[in-house]
Amino acid sequence: MPLAAAYFRPETVEEASNLLGESNRVALAGGTVVNADRTHSGIEVVDLQSLGLGGIDAGGGSAAGAGRVSIGAMVTLAAVADSEVIPDAVRTIARAELPSTLRSRATIGGTVASFDADSVLVAALLAHDAEVSFADGSTQPLQDMLANGLDVGALITAVDFDPTGTTATASTARTPADVPIVAAVARSSAAGTTLALTGVADTVVLANPEDPAAGLQPPGDFRGSIPYRRSLATTLAERALKEIQ
Repeated sequence: MPLAAAYFRPETVEEASNLLGESNRVALAGGTVVNADRTHSGIEVVDLQSLGLGGIDAGGGSAAGAGRVSIGAMVTLAAVADSEVIPDAVRTIARAELPSTLRSRATIGGTVASFDADSVLVAALLAHDAEVSFADGSTQPLQDMLANGLDVGALITAVDFDPTGTTATASTARTPADVPIVAAVARSSAAGTTLALTGVADTVVLANPEDPAAGLQPPGDFRGSIPYRRSLATTLAERALKEIQ
C-alpha cells in the first residue's frame, strides 16, 4: 500500500470532484487498486464510500434510460455477480474476475477506471455497449473512455449497459486460476454482433468480428509473445462468435 499523506472523506459528489481536481489525489473506492500500489507514496486519498453511488437499476428510474441497466460506481463485483437484473453471462464473468475476497471489495467504477487490459468484465461491458456517467453530468461510451483516458478530477458515478442479446466468452490462461492471456467476449443482439478482446492492446478493445486480429499490436511478455497473442485473438474470437450463432 502506498504511504498516504492525507485522507479525505467527502459527503457529496461535488465535494469529491473538487478534491480530485488536484493531480496528487486519487479516488479510494474498494481499495483493491490503491492498496496494491507499491510504486507511489505521498498521495492523498479521497474516500468515496459516503457518496451514495451504490445500487443497480434495471432502467426506468435511472439516467441510463429504459431497457438499460445502470450500476453505481461503488457497487462491488460480488454484488454484480449476485444481482438478478444482470444477465447471467455477465454475472458469470464478474464472478471469475477476481478471487472472492477481492470481489467483495472491488467496485465496478474502480474496475473500469483501472484501465486493466486483462479485465474480462470490462470486455463484457464493452461488448454490451456500455457508457460511463461522470459527476459533472456528462456521459461517454466506455470505448471512448478507454481510448482517451480520464481527465484529472473526473469522477465516475455509474456504468450502464444494454443487457439484451446472447453473450459468449472464450479465453486461454496458463492455469485455470490465472488471469487469461487473451480473452474474447462476443455478443449478438438486435443491433448486430460485437466482439471485445483482452490482452491484445494497452486496454481492452473492440475488434472486427469479421477479422478479429486486424490492426492489433499486442504486448509481448513472459505469458505470450506478440504472434502468439495475435493468434489467440483469432482463435478465441472464432470460438466465442460460433457459440452465439
